[in-house]
Amino acid sequence: MSQSNMNERLDAWYDGSAICLIAVGAHGDPLDLGDDEVRALIAKLQHCLAESEAAATQD
Repeated sequence: MSQSNMNERLDAWYDGSAICLIAVGAHGDPLDLGDDEVRALIAKLQHCLAESEAAATQD
């Protein structure tokens, strides 16, 4: 991973009340994602959605 990539942030998570997403480049710009990165992000978001839906059925 290059130095500039180390400062990039791409993540999604479920925090118990919302699905959170961050995608910021090393210099504060939006990230440009390749096909594999988009697929990985979609998978992570689907997991977060499943967590959110599971929590909603427990209430």
